[in-house]
Amino acid sequence: MRRALIWAPILVVGVLTLALVRPVRLHQGDWGAGDRGGDRTVNRTVWLWAWQHASVTFTNSVTGGPVTISYALVNGFDRFHMQTDEKTEDYYTGGTYRINSRLRPQRTRSQRYCTVVGMTVTLGGRRYELADTCLEIDLLWPPF
Repeated sequence: MRRALIWAPILVVGVLTLALVRPVRLHQGDWGAGDRGGDRTVNRTVWLWAWQHASVTFTNSVTGGPVTISYALVNGFDRFHMQTDEKTEDYYTGGTYRINSRLRPQRTRSQRYCTVVGMTVTLGGRRYELADTCLEIDLLWPPF
């Protein structure tokens, strides 16, 4: 009985941690938008929590408008939201729909960003400045 009282809180903390932890693997390299090949080496694994947010910020090369795409880590990478000017939103949508109505329900386990000019990727409190490179982000846990 006494052992159960000791192990029960440890088990609860362990289960809660598994439910809330969001480890992601970051690959960075010059393998480009055209998949030219090359070695994709793992730079690091970053440990995040389900309540943290992430974003990517860049300038659209056609319209010159600033773009920020933010998202959550609740059920994979989800709850996407884009903030940009009307001209840039029309560029992405052809002016036929509101982009956030299509982004919000999206969910993915992997993202890939490539840039020549530059962009900023923020994961929780970590910030990555990219230029002339690609960054791939893979969610390692949970497996949904």
